[in-house]
Amino acid sequence: MPAHYSAELEQLRSTFHSPEINDTEARQQLLQCCIDGLQIQQVGLWHFADHDLLRCQLLLDKDYGFSQEALLVDRWSFPGYFAALDQKKVIRAVDALNDPATRELADLFLKPFNIKSLLDVPIYADDTLTGIICCEQTAVTKHWTEEEVAFAIALADLYRLRFS
Repeated sequence: MPAHYSAELEQLRSTFHSPEINDTEARQQLLQCCIDGLQIQQVGLWHFADHDLLRCQLLLDKDYGFSQEALLVDRWSFPGYFAALDQKKVIRAVDALNDPATRELADLFLKPFNIKSLLDVPIYADDTLTGIICCEQTAVTKHWTEEEVAFAIALADLYRLRFS
């Protein structure tokens, strides 16, 4: 993993262990680290409300800051996306509008928010999928490198260690 990713992760790890940081601040720091490390436009932290419903807990846009959007994704409306989450460790969609795993999201998310590429990394607790970190590139496509995927997976692991 490149040195700048390791440095970002070490700083976040240190922050996560600080007794002065609360859970909200920890989540914000994680998303900021993701934006800075991957150099992307926005990132969301999504949690399963139940096995069939993903809810956006926190969203960070590089230009507009943090928000708690009331965004929901359900298994019935997006069966292909959920099937991909169920089967894959990571969803790496360079062309999110045409990727089989993400194209169902086009009308509700991709087109309205001008999202071109997605990198969705699962968060597990005791082998159960509990959420995802959704990395989003807008305006132009992004070819996710192996190093970027490894960095995002490491962020999800740090999140799991802090919150499970």
